[in-house]
Amino acid sequence: MNMLCLMRHGETDANKKLIVQGRINNPLNETGKIQAQQASKFLINAHENFDMIVSSPLVRALETANIIALAYGLNQQVLIWPDFTERDFGDFDGRVIDNEYAKRVVFDEIPHMEKNHDLENRIKNGLTALCQAYPNRKILIVAHSHVIKALLVNLLPGFTYTSYLFNCSLNYLKYEDGKYSVIAHNVNPLL
Repeated sequence: MNMLCLMRHGETDANKKLIVQGRINNPLNETGKIQAQQASKFLINAHENFDMIVSSPLVRALETANIIALAYGLNQQVLIWPDFTERDFGDFDGRVIDNEYAKRVVFDEIPHMEKNHDLENRIKNGLTALCQAYPNRKILIVAHSHVIKALLVNLLPGFTYTSYLFNCSLNYLKYEDGKYSVIAHNVNPLL
């Protein structure tokens, strides 16, 4: 059995401006760095001990993961797992998020965007491969909004791609006997 905590990365300037980032490799802004430090304190104060920290290769997730690893005093490096790279939003990368965008994502109507089904398969397969490679571990995974949503849409009734996840939100899952179950989602460690 694996215990998993999927964390969304800290804030970037694009998040602040409501711009779709997708595969654009934006760094954290100062607020994002502070959020990652606050999330570290929350996890440490909650006595959350992780066997390993895994990250998307995109810099905003990797910076968040490294801040947390430093707070924990982990000697090991953060493991980069390319399957957790954010979704390719195709023609909407770099555009402002609006209601039209949200509807078009849900219905797979954005040109050149990674389709919902493909995203969900990529994330589930990548997470399963991670759990099989590192069984019986408690793993913190720092990734992106749609990476986390790709799991939750199939595990939580009423959860959709338009559901909001806070920056640095914590989403707890259990992987056992080839199945995932949600323990808690969208926990805000910044309150």
